[in-house]
Amino acid sequence: MMDMVWLGLVVGSFVSIGAYTVLIGDNPVSKVTEHLYTGILAGYTLAINWDFIMKNAVGKVQGGQFDFILPIILSLMLFARLKPEWIWISRYPVALTVGVGMGLAMRASVLSDFVGQIQGTLLPINSINNIVMIVGTITATAYFLFTRENKGPYKYVNQTGLLFLLVAFGVTYGSTASFRFELVIGRLVDMLRPDVALYTYGFLALVAIILIYGYTTKKIPWYKSR
Repeated sequence: MMDMVWLGLVVGSFVSIGAYTVLIGDNPVSKVTEHLYTGILAGYTLAINWDFIMKNAVGKVQGGQFDFILPIILSLMLFARLKPEWIWISRYPVALTVGVGMGLAMRASVLSDFVGQIQGTLLPINSINNIVMIVGTITATAYFLFTRENKGPYKYVNQTGLLFLLVAFGVTYGSTASFRFELVIGRLVDMLRPDVALYTYGFLALVAIILIYGYTTKKIPWYKSR
């Protein structure tokens, strides 16, 4: 009987490789992987949400907390969208959800993005880091003041703000790219198991076959110009 850990390792590796086969073009393997991932994600999300509703809504109503009846009714009203004549019923819970969400988001946004940023910039000028932070914040903000013509001393302030923005965008892109590479490397480490030689050799052979197939058929984009 196959060990469940071994089975999960093999299935996970084949799914990962199947997802990467999209690099050689649209093919049945990548389609199966995409549909499998979407189906599992939808089923898992449905199960988690159903368990959450049963515990936090239906269960509490059965326990005598009748104030949870209103959220249940609003949730059921969303299913009115399944019938075109009743779509107007579903607009009420949607409007309520959007309104509450916007109110909470605005409150959090003002505190974190506005007040918090101002408080974070009020620093003593006693170190290079603080000076760079203050100058960068002021000049980057001034870069977006389009009501003043870009000439004279303001031109240099504008250019300094643009420089800080470019550095910030570059750091953000670098962090995002490195994070993605860490995910790929971590997945490869999970799939390359030195303790299971047969599995590791099989995985490497499968990757080599995919690359050779992509090179010979010129379906991998970066092989087309070679």
